[in-house]
Amino acid sequence: MPEDLSRAGRAYRQPLEQQLSEEARNKLRQKRYRSRLSNFARLAGPVKTVAFLLLIISLCYLAITQLRHLFFHTSYFEIKTLEVTGNNTLSREYILKTAGLAPGMKLFALDRDQIRSILLTEPVIKDVKLNLDGLYTLRIEITERQPTLYVKVGIAFYEIAEDGVIISTEGMGEKELPVITGLKLQTARAGDSLHSNDDFYVAQNWVKSLGDRILNQVSEINFSSAQNPYLVLVTGEKIFPRSVEDFKNRYDFLRALLDNLRKNNVEPFYLDMRAPSEIVVRPKKSAGASKGNRGPSAGG
Repeated sequence: MPEDLSRAGRAYRQPLEQQLSEEARNKLRQKRYRSRLSNFARLAGPVKTVAFLLLIISLCYLAITQLRHLFFHTSYFEIKTLEVTGNNTLSREYILKTAGLAPGMKLFALDRDQIRSILLTEPVIKDVKLNLDGLYTLRIEITERQPTLYVKVGIAFYEIAEDGVIISTEGMGEKELPVITGLKLQTARAGDSLHSNDDFYVAQNWVKSLGDRILNQVSEINFSSAQNPYLVLVTGEKIFPRSVEDFKNRYDFLRALLDNLRKNNVEPFYLDMRAPSEIVVRPKKSAGASKGNRGPSAGG
């Protein structure tokens, strides 16, 4: 009896579909259909998101591949023209070879900072500017150092720029430049800077102060002793100056004195201007002068 009641309860709670009316069965099927649609809709959202992401990734990969081919495997982004300006000492070909530049190199492979650093290792190059003119022309603007004086070391003439950088150690003195002797630069090399060299600073100050009018008449300025430099004129006379300013102020008087000595056939060994108001002349030979006599002096 209890078992029959249990079966009857289950049959009541879960009636068989065939025992339902047609209308009830339709409602049941619609309910199941709506349930399946709802489950599908819940699954469709993540599926669409994954599909969209896959599509985006595929398109990005395709775009990158095409751009890479465009940038690196076609001539659209190649440098076609290289212009070099400002170079008077170094040739265009040498500059391009040193910088590793050639027409046809890719624009995106151009490292301007690295190229500038490489070119600035050349002692004659003071500054470099690299600018693109459009997509196809690279302009290289060179600023070269200009030698302002020679420093004679042994038989070599070192070319020195205004900023104290040694441009070359292989000069032969062929340029019209002031010549400094007596500086100890045997270990110096091209590209080294003499800016912190005190003796060079003094020598450079002399060159700047004297000016072309006087320097054109000076063969060399010797700084073996920076406290007591001497000058050798192009006519061979050795001059011991008191100071650069004093030498400038009394230079015209010195020239007049030398002209007068030549008229009197006096060949001076040196002229000492270190006294404040006279110039002492030591002749090589002087008629009537006794041995050991320093020779005449002139006020000035």
